[in-house]
Amino acid sequence: MGRSKAACFVLAALACLAAQAAENWKAVKGPALRSTFAGKEYGDDVHYAYRFRPDGTFSGTEMAKDVRGTWRVTDSEICWRWTRPRGAEECYRVERDGTAVRLLKDGSEAWFGTLKPGR
Repeated sequence: MGRSKAACFVLAALACLAAQAAENWKAVKGPALRSTFAGKEYGDDVHYAYRFRPDGTFSGTEMAKDVRGTWRVTDSEICWRWTRPRGAEECYRVERDGTAVRLLKDGSEAWFGTLKPGR
C-alpha cells in the first residue's frame, strides 16, 4: 500500500473512531420511559412524525399519510398499536443521546428520530 493510501486509511479509521466516541447512547427504562415520550413529538423531519399524548394515544403522519394509535410503556419498552391503519402491537427498547432517540428491536435499530416539545 502506498503512503498516500495508508494515510487515507488511517485518517478514515480515526474519523470513524471519533464519530463513535461522540455518541453517548443511554438506555431509557422505567418511569423515565413514559416521560420521555408523553407530550412530545418523535420524528425524523422527513418520513414520519408522531405526537404522543399523555392519555396513551398518538397521531401523526407517515409518508404523508395520517396515522393513529395507542401507546404504553413496560418497565423496559415502549409499545404501540396502530388503529389507523390497523396493525399489531410492536414493542421496542429505547436509547437516547440528547434529543436523538433510537428504538431497538431484537438489538437492532428499527427507528431513529428526534424528540421535540409537543404541539
